[in-house]
Amino acid sequence: MKIKILTLLLIVLSSSIVFSQNNQINQQDEKGLKQGYWEKRYPNGELQYTGQFKKGNPVGEFKRYNPSGQLIAKINYKENSNRVYAEFYYPDKTLQAKGYYINQEKDSIWNYYAEEGYKINEVSYLNDKKHGTEKKFYQNGQLSEKTEWENGLKNGLTIRYYDNGHVMMRIYYENGRFEGEYNVYGPEENILIQGQYENNKREGRWVYYKDNGHIKDELNYTNGIAENQEELERLEDEQIKMLEKNKGKFQTPEESMYNSIPPGN
Repeated sequence: MKIKILTLLLIVLSSSIVFSQNNQINQQDEKGLKQGYWEKRYPNGELQYTGQFKKGNPVGEFKRYNPSGQLIAKINYKENSNRVYAEFYYPDKTLQAKGYYINQEKDSIWNYYAEEGYKINEVSYLNDKKHGTEKKFYQNGQLSEKTEWENGLKNGLTIRYYDNGHVMMRIYYENGRFEGEYNVYGPEENILIQGQYENNKREGRWVYYKDNGHIKDELNYTNGIAENQEELERLEDEQIKMLEKNKGKFQTPEESMYNSIPPGN
C-alpha cells in the first residue's frame, strides 16, 4: 500500500515539474536570447504584449495592448522571414487597419476601416511609401477617389467621384505636382470647369460652364496668373458658395489612420 502511495506522489510531483517547466515565461538561453513565451507589462501592471520567441526572434502571433489593457494590434511573424502581417484595432476591438510589413516598412496592399466597420481606404505601398493605386470609399461602398502614386508622390491620373458613381474631378499629376488637364463635373457628369496646368501652375484658357453646358466665363492664364484677377476672384467666390450650399449632400469618406506603429519587440 505504501509503495502505491509513493508511486502516486512521484507521478504528481513529476507532473507538477513538467507543468511548471512548460509554463515558464520570459526565459533566455545561455546566449541571452529570448526563448519561449514572453510577456511585458506597463508600469501600471497591464499587459503591453504577449508572444513567443525562438532564438531571440518573434514567431507566431503577438498581441499588443495599450496602457488601459485594450488590444491595439495583432502581429504575426513567420519564422525565417522578414515579412510580417499586422492588424490594428480600435478600442472596441473593431478592425482599424491590416496589411504587411517588410523590415518594419509597409508593403503591398493595406486596408483601412472606419469604426463603423466599413472600408474607407485601400493603399498600395512599397518601402513604406505609397506606390501604385490608392482607392478611397464612401460608407455605401462606392468608390470615392482613385489616385496613382509613385514612390510617395502622386503621379498620373486622380479621379474623384460622387457617391452616385459619377465622376466629380479628373486631375493629372507628375511627381506630386499638377501637370496636364484639370476637369470638374457636376453630379450628372456635366462639365463645370475645364483647364490646364503646366509645372504646377494654371496655364492658357480656363472655361467655366453653366449647368446646362453653356459657357459662363473664360479666363486666360500665363504662368499661373490670370489676365483678369477680379473676374477670377468672383468665380472662386461663386464656387465657395456652391460648395457651402451642397455641403452634406455627398458623404465624405473618413481617413482615420496612416503611419501605424510598426511591429517590434
